Amino acid sequence: MLKKFKSLFIIEEGGTTPEAQTPVEKATGPQKDVPAPTRTFQVPVGSTGPGKVQDKFLEVLFDALEANNQDGFDYMEFKDFLRSLANVPMDDGTRYKSAFATAQTMGATREKIISSAQHYLGILSREQLKFQEALSGQRDRNLTGKQEEIKQLEQTIKNKEAEIEKLKSDLEGHRQQIGNLEKEINTASEKLGQTANDFEATYQALLGQIQLDVKNIESHL
Repeated sequence: MLKKFKSLFIIEEGGTTPEAQTPVEKATGPQKDVPAPTRTFQVPVGSTGPGKVQDKFLEVLFDALEANNQDGFDYMEFKDFLRSLANVPMDDGTRYKSAFATAQTMGATREKIISSAQHYLGILSREQLKFQEALSGQRDRNLTGKQEEIKQLEQTIKNKEAEIEKLKSDLEGHRQQIGNLEKEINTASEKLGQTANDFEATYQALLGQIQLDVKNIESHL
């Protein structure tokens, strides 16, 4: 099906066709009631250059056109006649008129061809809207969502950095407490040692006196 439709629409690199600008205008002159088809797509954020025609998107658009193909002779059949004259040496005006002359034998009218072409432009426009909606969803998931995740991670980093600074401050406070406690231990240890020495000296003095008295009593009495 892709090959069939691509044979009707000669898609070139960059997305234009020989009849891409305004095919109906070439055949009948400018038509104020026939707007040119919209061919610009929103370029995704981060795109590095202009878009290129891709078969996967052509397949989607052609599927939509085929699914909504109108009964009877319409623009698609007229387009097929134009394609059959592509290699015939004639100018665009003659080629369109020749295709239209053949189309008239099939009951086609200028108004019906234009109306059906507008119908297909509407189909393409709806497909473009669906694509943009899907693209917006992808952007929300892959860009906006990830950007929000980055913000949350940055806030988490800030919170953890604050926690680290608090831990550093706490550690320094604990080190100072250890230093103070060590000084207190040394001071207390010195006091305890001195107290023990003083007690021992006092004890020995008293002990010596009593022992001396006992000796003298035993000696003199």
